[in-house]
Amino acid sequence: MKKYILFILIMPFMSFAQPVIKLSGSVQNSKKELLSFADIAIINMADSLDYKNSVTDEKGFFEIDKLQKGMYVLKIAAFGYTDYEQHIILESDQVLPVVILEEETTLMEDMIIHYKKPVIKRKIDRLEFTIEGSVLAADNAWEILKKTPGVMVSAGESLSVRGSSSILITINDKKVYLTGEELKQLLENTQGENIYSIEVITNPPAKYEAQGGAILNISMKKNIMEGYKASVSGAYVQSMYPKGVVSTSQNYKTKKLTLSGGYSRGTGTYYRQSKDVIRYMDDEKKTTSEWISFLNRKNKSLSQNAYRLSAEYAIDSLQSVTLGTNGFISTNNYGTYNVPTYIYNGNSVLDSLYTTRNDRKDPQKTSAYNLGYEYKLGEKEKLSFLSDYTRYFNKEYQDITSLFSLPDDEPYRKMRFVSDNIQNIRLFSVQGDYMREKNDETWEAGVKWGRVKADNTLDFKDEKAGMLVGNAERTSRFLYKEMIYAGYVSYAKEIDKWSFKAGLRGEYTSLEGNSETIDEINKQNYFKLFPSVYGLYKPTEGHEIGISYSKRISRPQYSWLNPFRSYYNRYSYFTGDPDLKPAIINNISLLYTLAGNYNFDLYYRNESNPAMEISYQDYETNTLVYKFTNIKRKTGYGLDFNTSIDFFSWWQSGIQTSLNYVQDTFQGLDGQFYKNERLQFSSSINNRFNLNAKKDFTAEVNGFYTSPSVQGTFTISSFSSLSVSFRKLLFDGKGEFSVIFSDIYRGEKQTVSTNYANQFNYFNDYSDSQSFRIGFKYNIGNQKIKNVESRNKTEEQQRL
Repeated sequence: MKKYILFILIMPFMSFAQPVIKLSGSVQNSKKELLSFADIAIINMADSLDYKNSVTDEKGFFEIDKLQKGMYVLKIAAFGYTDYEQHIILESDQVLPVVILEEETTLMEDMIIHYKKPVIKRKIDRLEFTIEGSVLAADNAWEILKKTPGVMVSAGESLSVRGSSSILITINDKKVYLTGEELKQLLENTQGENIYSIEVITNPPAKYEAQGGAILNISMKKNIMEGYKASVSGAYVQSMYPKGVVSTSQNYKTKKLTLSGGYSRGTGTYYRQSKDVIRYMDDEKKTTSEWISFLNRKNKSLSQNAYRLSAEYAIDSLQSVTLGTNGFISTNNYGTYNVPTYIYNGNSVLDSLYTTRNDRKDPQKTSAYNLGYEYKLGEKEKLSFLSDYTRYFNKEYQDITSLFSLPDDEPYRKMRFVSDNIQNIRLFSVQGDYMREKNDETWEAGVKWGRVKADNTLDFKDEKAGMLVGNAERTSRFLYKEMIYAGYVSYAKEIDKWSFKAGLRGEYTSLEGNSETIDEINKQNYFKLFPSVYGLYKPTEGHEIGISYSKRISRPQYSWLNPFRSYYNRYSYFTGDPDLKPAIINNISLLYTLAGNYNFDLYYRNESNPAMEISYQDYETNTLVYKFTNIKRKTGYGLDFNTSIDFFSWWQSGIQTSLNYVQDTFQGLDGQFYKNERLQFSSSINNRFNLNAKKDFTAEVNGFYTSPSVQGTFTISSFSSLSVSFRKLLFDGKGEFSVIFSDIYRGEKQTVSTNYANQFNYFNDYSDSQSFRIGFKYNIGNQKIKNVESRNKTEEQQRL
């Protein structure tokens, strides 16, 4: 097998190369003034899916290379000018005569070049799911991710790709700072109108940090034309309880200065409903007692504030600097949970019960600052430098009271404790990158240094005689330091019908975790190499065959290393592990694309020592523990398929299916190894409809189904969903009205269970996914501008 793969990878160098063709030219208006930022598109007349884009520079010049012989259509558009179209036959490098664009006498509606472009496009190292122009753009980023092909959402807020939860969320190739509920809230306040596409990157190239098994990259729209553009929008969401969000986006661009900013404010109550069942058994696996709890959780978040500001200044034609900041502030978060727990004996007779009241406050703040510099060494050669600094603060305050009683009796005992868990994390990184393109070759190289410092404190108090008294055994402090040194090199080349890309990344990690209270220090130092290889062959028109391989690492999130106990009630808590080890992930994929539209992906994945959350029952204390730990291995293989079909001119459908096998091997409390395995199937369909001739009234009907799946010790039940949405453009396209119905029949309910040896527990979960959303957006200024690219985020930031 290894010899066969090697043969495939070196075959590009065995082929006789035919020269690629370069097309260049310049664009002026009738006054012979140079036109910068004009949109250029070159489309292969034999295959409308084969196209390349470009934009004229400050001198009105454009160049498009890596073209093959054939007949093409050249399209040029610029704001305020009539579209230009020309048929071209390319036999060799060609310089066009100066193209003259005629001014329009009336205000133009939209200067975007229109041609057929699939909503789902498969590239050699990623799948691109286009959002721009879709009804999905009226939704938020969280709902869009849930509808992205290849992405699964389980247990209400856990994202996974190909059965693995070792993924990174990035915005324009840089990591998002948050995870869990905090990540979900941030994405719910990120408006789809600013998103161009979602990229599912299953085998990331060497340029990306080695962290994570797969990447979900949210690609934001870019600003390419001068002028002022802004929008204001608002949405009302009715689920179990109401929510609302208002936002604005501001963009301004001149020849040298680009300014961009955005702000959103959300508020609402987040509801979650669950039923927890824990069964204790004797040596013969007969039930001795069963504990059943019911949770109806309401979290009020009265002020969620997300912001971003960025500035880019072109010093001259070769140099530019960027400065930016973004953050998420949500300090007014609180909730009260009342959880009754019923304890039955082995004969299913109610033996006793207790009720837990949990008063919580969860303020959080994240702010990031970045500074960048770029220097162009040539037309397609540049150096770039970037530094990031991030501050993260989270406080989890809990006041938990439990009342114990016998059936039909008044409480006979009261227990109360208070915990105050504070996390302060600081991240800093600097990196430099070099890129050079020449003819059909691309070289990339770079270095990076990152540092993390975390200070976590837990103050624990018990109530005694009506007074809160410090509990020294449960009060603790955990300090964490980490430094990562990284470097990479990447090379890509195109030879005739072959495309080849290979890269190597090296990372040295030094970390120290210090549990001060118990005087325990954990140190780790290791160096790892991470190769990545890609090959793509186009034997004939309409056929593409590819192979890709990458090695990755999955470092634990910082909160997973924290050994503090976060109690749900007196007999259930969550804890981390400072001794967690990183997981090594190997991915290999075989790709085939038919007619540029039917994409097949056969893959295999192996994860050694992946860290994940498991649950287990402590029989001595009758406590259910949720803990992050390393399991032995996670393997999976499967086949993904997706396509986009135009049934009629007014009906387009995106279809995605996946069949895969996953096996998790873990060690139980009894020291034995167990396997949790499952053949899984998932499918989704996204239907888009034009409801009138003007195409300003559209609708979408989306549905998905996922069969039962596994994750560590957990088995997750099947779930499905159906959503319907409508969008209407108003006021000559400046306004937009949208209505979205999500999870119409509440199919996103799930059951998560653990069942091995003497361990048996499960919970039914529903995270208030059924909702009705009504939104409105109004555009101000020059709407031909695309939004400015958001600042990226660093590898360390994802693990917060």
